[in-house]
Amino acid sequence: MAVTPQGIEARIRPLAQDVTARAGCELVDVEYRREPGGWTLRLFIDKEGGVNLSDCERVSREFGTIIEVEDPIPNRFNLEVSSPGLDRPLKKDDDFLGALGKRVRVVTRQPISGQRNFTGRLAWAGCLEGSFGLRVRDDTGVDHEIPMSSIDKARLIYEWPEEASKGAMKQGRRSGRK
Repeated sequence: MAVTPQGIEARIRPLAQDVTARAGCELVDVEYRREPGGWTLRLFIDKEGGVNLSDCERVSREFGTIIEVEDPIPNRFNLEVSSPGLDRPLKKDDDFLGALGKRVRVVTRQPISGQRNFTGRLAWAGCLEGSFGLRVRDDTGVDHEIPMSSIDKARLIYEWPEEASKGAMKQGRRSGRK
């Protein structure tokens, strides 16, 4: 029986969670996929205040040792450990609860009220028709209720602080003058 990338990810996740927890980090996501250079196993980690290069190196070193001993992947692969980035994926109930009030992009497996792509503020997350779901308020003020079971992908949309963007605009104008 062939081993799927999803099967590898499921096998890897508990091993990676142990290592990241010992490093004081959270395992955000595991991704195993074929890329032009071969197979790549990516661990996305985060912690309060963000991760740094030292955190990624520690997790990579410790996880690399465990993966060599456990040998859960049948072929050669490259291991990468990184931050989930500013547009971090939302996967678990807690991810959505932590994103309340923030801008999100949600893609559903099947259309809901004729659409699959929803962008707006995460207005609510909780029990919806007997299971976890969320409400995204789009830029026109319309609320869209989305059951968790319908979500294909969801990500934060990073919003630059207003002060930082104003400062960057002022600097840009000044640097453009002669």
